[in-house]
Amino acid sequence: MDNRNRCRQAGRALLAVLPFWLLGLTLRIATDSGAYYPLYAAAPSLFSLGFGALFTALCLLPPRRWGRALYGVLYALWAVYAVVQYGVWRIFGRFLFLSDFLFAGEGLDFAGYARQIMDARFALVVVLLALWGALGVWALPARAARRRVCPALGLFFVLTQLIAPRLYAPVPETLDWDSWESSGYEYERFSSSAYDLALTGPYQFVLRDAWLSVAPDGDAAQTAAAVDAYFDEQPAHQANGMTGLLAGKNLILVQLESIDDFVLTEENTPTLARLQREGINFSEFYTPQYSNGYTFNTEFAAQTGVYPYANGNVAYSLSRSAFPEAMGSLFADAGYATGSFHKSEAKFYNRGAMHQAFGYAQYHSALDFAESDLEASVDEFLVDCDELYERMVNEQPFLSLLITYSGHLGYDEIDALTTYALEQHPEYRDDSRPYEINGLFAKARLTDDMFAALLGRLEEDGLLENTVLCVYDDHYAYGLTDRAVLEEYSEKAGGRLLERTPCFIWYEGCTPQTVDKTLQTVDLLPTLANLFGLPAPRAMGRDAFDPSYAGYAIFPDGTWLTDAAYVENGAVVWNDGMTEDEIAAMNAFARRFHEVNDSILDCDYYAQQQD
Repeated sequence: MDNRNRCRQAGRALLAVLPFWLLGLTLRIATDSGAYYPLYAAAPSLFSLGFGALFTALCLLPPRRWGRALYGVLYALWAVYAVVQYGVWRIFGRFLFLSDFLFAGEGLDFAGYARQIMDARFALVVVLLALWGALGVWALPARAARRRVCPALGLFFVLTQLIAPRLYAPVPETLDWDSWESSGYEYERFSSSAYDLALTGPYQFVLRDAWLSVAPDGDAAQTAAAVDAYFDEQPAHQANGMTGLLAGKNLILVQLESIDDFVLTEENTPTLARLQREGINFSEFYTPQYSNGYTFNTEFAAQTGVYPYANGNVAYSLSRSAFPEAMGSLFADAGYATGSFHKSEAKFYNRGAMHQAFGYAQYHSALDFAESDLEASVDEFLVDCDELYERMVNEQPFLSLLITYSGHLGYDEIDALTTYALEQHPEYRDDSRPYEINGLFAKARLTDDMFAALLGRLEEDGLLENTVLCVYDDHYAYGLTDRAVLEEYSEKAGGRLLERTPCFIWYEGCTPQTVDKTLQTVDLLPTLANLFGLPAPRAMGRDAFDPSYAGYAIFPDGTWLTDAAYVENGAVVWNDGMTEDEIAAMNAFARRFHEVNDSILDCDYYAQQQD
């Protein structure tokens, strides 16, 4: 091969590398990654070029015909991955970590979203990705170039892995409120998917996520000691006027599905609205979404007082961890019979194992008792089915966890449960509203029907006067495919404030009261422990009635909210009286909150306490 031909083949090899870089750049531009990390920054481009070099080198090994086919397959896989991540970003404003793909079965529920995002922007991204792939297949040089080109491409990949991480800002020696601004700190922590893909591009995003998923944890004892230090610094729980108020009573804990604050109204859910009005209403309760599995995110946080990993799936990775201070465990230790009830089968979110880890004696799936999926999907079945109802209440005192399903997305014409809900409650067919709103309200009414039936059966059995209902929502109504419609109806429209959701406690003879302190999901466990006179758990949450607790909600990206201020990624959105020093202190606390929260999961902290 003469020098001219060698140069031509080397040029074609470089041209074959570019489509993988262009794919990453297109995805970063389309998803506004520049808001997190500059698009012109060298590190993500180096990573993408390095992987492009590696993939091209692999495709030069077989004969050119097969090499082109291999190139097409490799590129197509990454293009599909990019399209999926772009679609997820359009819906949720974040990306999927590898562990989130364990929830792929839920993807079928997002058919309405797919239609919503299939617009000119989506088409442009798909067309560009296809063009870059066609360019790469055409450019791939002949196999004869592999002897000289492949080693150079492989060496370039290795160099990018060594050089690119060193281009991030250094990790601060002393972590402070603004540590999140350090790209090196986030690259090590790798907890915010939107920030992380902006930092690395798609290929390194997958590689680093995979490595962190299998990398050995640090010294568990040392990590546990750091968690101990955090808890020792927090104010001790203070007994208060609500301590032990409900001791010995039965508890039915109900996690609602998508019953947002604007959905729970006298018109849509009259029974729930009455219970909320007559009970203890936590009017500023937030359900921050740390994990992409939104329902199980709140399920885990409410049961354990700890948030799940923002970049991992605890449902499968922590089923053997110890949670002796979780909800079921605390009540079981106090002599309560415990059980959990939901529509889905036990393997979904690994509930069969996880609920036992939370201390529940058994998880019951409505699918095991119903004659059809539709029957099991209607919440009232949990109460109407004698076998299920008896398992909820047959031993006293009892703690029964009910996770509703009827409000689950979608809300359009192709959803069978939506059609059923509108048939049962045709009064929600209102042509002046979007169809999805009608579907959302009608499905919420199915959940309300379950509460009416539950109250009726408890009263008939003489159990109502000694039973407490604690009701909270799993997440805001993100299942509405039109974000503008969601923000129009939601009282707290915009950003993290959409994550304000209903939470209340009701029992016969309750003196109605409204608690307007800012609270979050992990506060539920210590609050109920206080009310029922149980030991205060070592959790990330606090008792809502503890006078030493001012109240706050901390979100996975460092955003936080108190009664006095709302700070998003270090920027003050509004402030009603906090000083600069107080805001700086709260920023620092939010970062430490995340680190300690994850450390609890990393070292199986509660198991360490048992040893």
